[in-house]
Amino acid sequence: MTSAKTPKLEGAATKANPPPAFDRLYWMRIGLAGLGGVLTEFLVGTDWLTGVSIGMAFYLVSYYAAWFGWYRGLPKEQQGKIYTTGIGGFVMVFLFTWMIFFTLQNAGY
Repeated sequence: MTSAKTPKLEGAATKANPPPAFDRLYWMRIGLAGLGGVLTEFLVGTDWLTGVSIGMAFYLVSYYAAWFGWYRGLPKEQQGKIYTTGIGGFVMVFLFTWMIFFTLQNAGY
Protein backbone atom coordinates (compact mmCIF):
# COMPACT_ATOMS: atom_id res chain seq x y z
CA MET A 1 0.00 0.00 0.00
CA THR A 2 1.51 3.28 -1.04
CA SER A 3 0.23 6.64 -0.03
CA ALA A 4 0.37 9.58 -2.28
CA LYS A 5 2.09 12.49 -0.61
CA THR A 6 1.10 15.93 -1.61
CA PRO A 7 3.96 18.19 -2.59
CA LYS A 8 4.80 21.00 -0.22
CA LEU A 9 3.62 24.29 -1.63
CA GLU A 10 6.24 27.00 -1.89
CA GLY A 11 3.87 29.94 -2.03
CA ALA A 12 4.41 33.48 -0.84
CA ALA A 13 2.57 32.70 2.38
CA THR A 14 5.02 29.96 3.38
CA LYS A 15 8.28 31.73 2.53
CA ALA A 16 9.88 34.05 5.02
CA ASN A 17 10.72 37.51 3.77
CA PRO A 18 14.43 37.86 3.05
CA PRO A 19 16.27 40.40 5.16
CA PRO A 20 16.64 43.77 3.44
CA ALA A 21 19.97 44.72 1.95
CA PHE A 22 21.84 47.36 3.87
CA ASP A 23 24.40 48.01 1.12
CA ARG A 24 22.83 51.22 -0.10
CA LEU A 25 22.64 52.54 3.48
CA TYR A 26 26.35 51.82 3.91
CA TRP A 27 27.33 53.61 0.72
CA MET A 28 24.98 56.51 1.43
CA ARG A 29 26.72 56.98 4.77
CA ILE A 30 30.17 56.81 3.17
CA GLY A 31 29.15 59.49 0.65
CA LEU A 32 27.63 61.71 3.32
CA ALA A 33 30.77 61.30 5.44
CA GLY A 34 32.95 62.53 2.58
CA LEU A 35 30.63 65.45 1.90
CA GLY A 36 30.43 66.26 5.61
CA GLY A 37 34.21 66.21 6.00
CA VAL A 38 34.71 68.61 3.10
CA LEU A 39 31.96 70.96 4.26
CA THR A 40 33.26 70.89 7.82
CA GLU A 41 36.69 72.04 6.73
CA PHE A 42 35.37 74.84 4.55
CA LEU A 43 32.74 76.01 7.05
CA VAL A 44 34.42 75.73 10.47
CA GLY A 45 38.08 74.85 9.91
CA THR A 46 39.78 73.66 13.09
CA ASP A 47 36.97 74.10 15.62
CA TRP A 48 36.74 70.45 16.61
CA LEU A 49 33.57 70.69 18.69
CA THR A 50 31.55 72.25 15.88
CA GLY A 51 33.12 69.82 13.39
CA VAL A 52 32.14 66.77 15.42
CA SER A 53 28.65 68.22 15.81
CA ILE A 54 28.37 68.56 12.04
CA GLY A 55 29.52 64.95 11.66
CA MET A 56 26.89 63.75 14.11
CA ALA A 57 24.25 65.80 12.32
CA PHE A 58 25.18 64.17 8.99
CA TYR A 59 24.94 60.73 10.61
CA LEU A 60 21.48 61.55 11.97
CA VAL A 61 20.42 62.76 8.53
CA SER A 62 21.51 59.42 7.09
CA TYR A 63 19.56 57.56 9.78
CA TYR A 64 16.32 59.43 9.19
CA ALA A 65 16.71 59.27 5.40
CA ALA A 66 17.10 55.49 5.63
CA TRP A 67 14.28 55.11 8.14
CA PHE A 68 11.71 57.14 6.24
CA GLY A 69 12.92 56.16 2.78
CA TRP A 70 13.86 52.48 2.74
CA TYR A 71 13.35 50.69 6.04
CA ARG A 72 9.96 51.88 7.25
CA GLY A 73 8.44 48.40 7.66
CA LEU A 74 11.52 46.72 9.12
CA PRO A 75 10.86 44.20 11.92
CA LYS A 76 11.80 45.24 15.46
CA GLU A 77 14.65 42.74 15.71
CA GLN A 78 16.43 44.28 12.69
CA GLN A 79 15.94 47.96 13.48
CA GLY A 80 19.25 48.15 15.34
CA LYS A 81 21.07 47.54 12.07
CA ILE A 82 19.91 50.94 10.84
CA TYR A 83 21.95 52.54 13.63
CA THR A 84 25.05 50.39 13.29
CA THR A 85 25.45 49.78 9.56
CA GLY A 86 28.48 51.70 8.34
CA ILE A 87 29.24 53.63 11.52
CA GLY A 88 32.94 52.75 11.48
CA GLY A 89 33.32 53.64 7.82
CA PHE A 90 31.41 56.87 8.37
CA VAL A 91 33.69 57.99 11.20
CA MET A 92 36.87 57.08 9.36
CA VAL A 93 35.87 58.72 6.04
CA PHE A 94 34.58 61.82 7.80
CA LEU A 95 37.79 62.29 9.78
CA PHE A 96 40.00 61.45 6.80
CA THR A 97 38.35 63.96 4.47
CA TRP A 98 38.32 66.64 7.15
CA MET A 99 42.04 66.11 7.84
CA ILE A 100 43.12 65.84 4.22
CA PHE A 101 41.30 69.01 3.20
CA PHE A 102 42.67 70.81 6.27
CA THR A 103 46.18 69.75 5.27
CA LEU A 104 45.71 70.74 1.64
CA GLN A 105 44.21 74.10 2.57
CA ASN A 106 47.01 74.97 4.98
CA ALA A 107 49.67 73.79 2.52
CA GLY A 108 48.43 76.37 0.02
CA TYR A 109 46.48 74.20 -2.42
